[in-house]
Amino acid sequence: MSALPLAGRTVLVTRTREQAGGLVDKLHALGATVVVVPLLSTVPLLSPGEVGAAVERLLASPAPRWAVFTSATAVRLVLGAIEVAQLAGIAIACVGAETAAALAAAGCSPRLVPARQDATGLADALAAEGVAGATVWLPAAEGASPLLPRALSDAGAAVIEQRLYRSAMPPDAADRLRAALDRGADAVTLTSGSTARHLAEALGGTPLDPRVALVCIGAATASAARGSGLRVDAVAADPSAAGIAEALAAHFAAVP
Repeated sequence: MSALPLAGRTVLVTRTREQAGGLVDKLHALGATVVVVPLLSTVPLLSPGEVGAAVERLLASPAPRWAVFTSATAVRLVLGAIEVAQLAGIAIACVGAETAAALAAAGCSPRLVPARQDATGLADALAAEGVAGATVWLPAAEGASPLLPRALSDAGAAVIEQRLYRSAMPPDAADRLRAALDRGADAVTLTSGSTARHLAEALGGTPLDPRVALVCIGAATASAARGSGLRVDAVAADPSAAGIAEALAAHFAAVP
């Protein structure tokens, strides 16, 4: 008998290999067979020049200045448009370990990564840092939750919200998902509200087989999944790739 808790299990990951590389690696390490079926594609809403202009406006604003990243996608789009050196004089905060890893890969060290890796944890950590009177630039996805900018404004910051990208479902996603499920899967992972909504859309109203576990990265993603009519079987205690892998292992350990 294998000592690997996910040996013999097939897990569908609903983001691209580039976006979910850490999750794929964690699942492989626990013995799972991983099938990548992207339910998200990123559509930039700003040109590199517009991103650069936004950074220049931030630098022209009164200090202290913060740039706050709530996804690795936002990091890749911003640091694909400007040089890291252009962020000199700007304090960087990010929502969690995976976003911090994307910053580190681009040669940028965040000043603040909250212990609680969600919007509430980030807002609380920034408020504790002292953002009253600060200018905060928040490049994020279209349709992002208003919780973080509202909390920062309540803490006395001047918040500049900017819609950097939107998430779309690839045209072939529904067919690829159906084919993967028909071949056999034990679990599907969701890492954002967008992946949850797109999964429901791709299923076209057909319920997910009850034998297929649906595991979410955190409470917000689970809420979006339930709001889209999906059944949620497990939620990661830690909103990270490792947290999802651990939640899957715990779920299957409890399943006969």
